Amino acid sequence: MYHELTRWWAPVLLVWTSLFAGAALIALWLRRFVVARLAAIGQVTFILLGWGLAQYPNLVTPDVTVTSAAAPEFTLRLLVIALSLGAIVLLPSLAYLFYVFKRRERG
Repeated sequence: MYHELTRWWAPVLLVWTSLFAGAALIALWLRRFVVARLAAIGQVTFILLGWGLAQYPNLVTPDVTVTSAAAPEFTLRLLVIALSLGAIVLLPSLAYLFYVFKRRERG
């Protein structure tokens, strides 16, 4: 992992992670909590991106790679169908839940 973290893209990710961390600290100091939340999301995103790039193509070093861990194509197609059908049921239910609990009281 150290070898991959010393490639050309690692300093770029470290700089962006540091910028987002500094922005989060400054936003917290200025009590701009929405900006701080967005900066923290950016910071975590760059940390996870660097971790994933450092391990690629291995998922579990050295035995499991992305290619060897992939499911058969038929299984992946069934998974996409199942997730699509589940989203058809779940998303309207979620929208209704937000409607019920986030609407403003009248009166």
